[in-house]
Amino acid sequence: MLTLGLSSCNRYNTLYGTRQITKNPDTLALKKRIAQIKSISPTVFEAGTFTGKSTPTIKYRLLQPQQKKADLQKYPLVIVFHGSGATGTDNINQLGVLAKLWADPAIQQQYPAYVLAPQFPTRSSNYVLDSGRNVLKSIPQPCLKTALELIDSLKRTLNIDEKRIYVIGFSMGASSVINSLSSRPELFAAGVSISGIPEFSNVKALANIPIWLMHGKLDTENPGDSDQQFYKEVNYQNKTRFWEFEGTAHNDIISIPILGEEIPKWLFKHQKK
Repeated sequence: MLTLGLSSCNRYNTLYGTRQITKNPDTLALKKRIAQIKSISPTVFEAGTFTGKSTPTIKYRLLQPQQKKADLQKYPLVIVFHGSGATGTDNINQLGVLAKLWADPAIQQQYPAYVLAPQFPTRSSNYVLDSGRNVLKSIPQPCLKTALELIDSLKRTLNIDEKRIYVIGFSMGASSVINSLSSRPELFAAGVSISGIPEFSNVKALANIPIWLMHGKLDTENPGDSDQQFYKEVNYQNKTRFWEFEGTAHNDIISIPILGEEIPKWLFKHQKK
């Protein structure tokens, strides 16, 4: 069983709505958990390259379900989008803690899934001011379209449960989560956006998709007022969860609740009808 993160899950049993998360003072436990996840070898993820109809070509890593049973067994697909700091072509840097979390043996045992971690060669999302709302909004870039084409390709070649395709991301990757949901709302069962900038072009469709937003209250890199506005507009179907982390800046939000089973547990509660 997991030694960290699981004991706190009972405190967060509300699927939707807002919650203020107090900063955990146990930095030693967090450092140990991060070190544990980082120690997972990138070689457990298969390396690949994909060229679709769109440009550019992107590299990716794919984790196979470690508890595979019959050949016809279908498994969820989890897509993990990285932040801008992992942009490149080495096919390694995108394997941060949000991606490697899914390779933790305890997580894979309880939540077996295919896990796709594409690496964007350039930014997948850019930000501009939404003058009508007076907050930043995100605009998807061409490489994100290639990543969506990659997902379609994997659906044709792997035993993926198409009712359980999930997308998560941090920072730029979180912005790309909302961009992806906006572009292809029929594709995904749920999404998790951590410290991102949303887009507002398809809010009506997104209201029917379970979305979990997380943002640090001290985030000045991607200000939280964009997510606050997005939550106000998208939550009229009561399918959105918004956690705000007290005393937390942009790069400090990765915490014990995030690195335990809370994200997999929440995602796996959802599937398309």
